[in-house]
Amino acid sequence: MWNTVDMKSSDTLFDLFGGIRPMARDLERPVGTVHGWKKKGRVPSEEQPHILVVAARLGLPITAEHVVFPLGRHATDVAASANAVVCDKISKAQRKGPSQ
Repeated sequence: MWNTVDMKSSDTLFDLFGGIRPMARDLERPVGTVHGWKKKGRVPSEEQPHILVVAARLGLPITAEHVVFPLGRHATDVAASANAVVCDKISKAQRKGPSQ
């Protein structure tokens, strides 16, 4: 099993809905569609707002992070963000501010 950060492996989006079938029922989507999301490890962006609305209506503790990372976040995802490039230099355009 891969290492996760922030979410326990039992806190996947699918687990919080009670499994693939209950999730499909609650979202009014075919079971095969929801199974495909789990198999791919991603939920299409156009489905994410719907999932959040349904989860809130059902009182489920689902956040935006759950729909973006439905199987949890890999430790490498977090490590990659820690190596972000930072530029200390300010360009002339940034010093002048927005043009008027």
